[in-house]
Amino acid sequence: MLALLLMLPSLNKKYPFYILSLGVLFLFLALRYDFGNDYMSYYRVHEAVNAGQQSTLGNKEIFYRSLNLLIPNFYVFVAIISFFYICTIFFLINRTLYRRHYWFALLILLINPYLFLVHLSSFRQTIAICFIVIAVHFLTKGKSVFYFLFVAVAIGFHQSALIMLPVYFLLNQKKIKAIKATTILGAVFLLLLTPLFDIIIRWVLDFFPKSYSYYYEQGLQNSLRATIISSFYFFLIVLNLNKLNGKELIYGKLSLIATIISLLAYKVSMITRIGMYFDIFLIVTIPLVFSKMKKGKVRVIIFIAMLGIYILRYWSFFNNEVWIDSYRTYQSILNK
Repeated sequence: MLALLLMLPSLNKKYPFYILSLGVLFLFLALRYDFGNDYMSYYRVHEAVNAGQQSTLGNKEIFYRSLNLLIPNFYVFVAIISFFYICTIFFLINRTLYRRHYWFALLILLINPYLFLVHLSSFRQTIAICFIVIAVHFLTKGKSVFYFLFVAVAIGFHQSALIMLPVYFLLNQKKIKAIKATTILGAVFLLLLTPLFDIIIRWVLDFFPKSYSYYYEQGLQNSLRATIISSFYFFLIVLNLNKLNGKELIYGKLSLIATIISLLAYKVSMITRIGMYFDIFLIVTIPLVFSKMKKGKVRVIIFIAMLGIYILRYWSFFNNEVWIDSYRTYQSILNK
């Protein structure tokens, strides 16, 4: 809450209080202990790697293994990752939005538990996401070589970042015409209502770590309620995408992919792990979309609906058996 208050436009007109906001978030991340589902798993991996023992790291994720060896103190390791994450988030916001919209981006980051809270737990993929943000930045500048370079680095931290290689061909600054929008809508329904998506996902999984196939075989699916809620963001983006211009369109298309993946999770919930590479761009796309809307009751109603959905998700997150035990109480390395 303090971090969000320090982002308010009224406080940042003359002085950059947003720096203090980022500092609060950094301390929250850097000082955490056994907070999040995978914190202790990564602790054990770090200890094993530095002791020269076998770990659960894949052979292709060499950069993450090397980083563990480079920083032998786990708590320093967490602090450095946290600093990189906060800097990347600010880089994305600062390069895309006006200062008066910073608070909106931070609100989405914090109120959607599947962003900030899940990011602090998934060390490897969070680092990969940061490099994807940097890669996309270079893509918006027309520097494709650097895009592929940073995607390659991201793959070195988490193999699932492979998904960003073919995505390159979908990212440009051309507006989506009505025919294409209709085709996208039709394709989404086709994937949801036929076995086609299952066939595609089985083929794609051959390129990803075996753990993803394991999750797929469990047959877990998102609920119909969650899918209907996700459709709100899909229609919010797809109906306003062409209001964006230039690099905004690239972020908008990434966000559209994020919302499509959320819908497809109705069939395979595991796909949301892939969606994490796209979800991060919603923190800038949604403020951009709202900035393009005409001021009035409709915009207020849409904002209230969006806020209500996020609050519902937040409540659901902390009442879900998967997350509740790991996120119930914040612990610090200062009092562990």
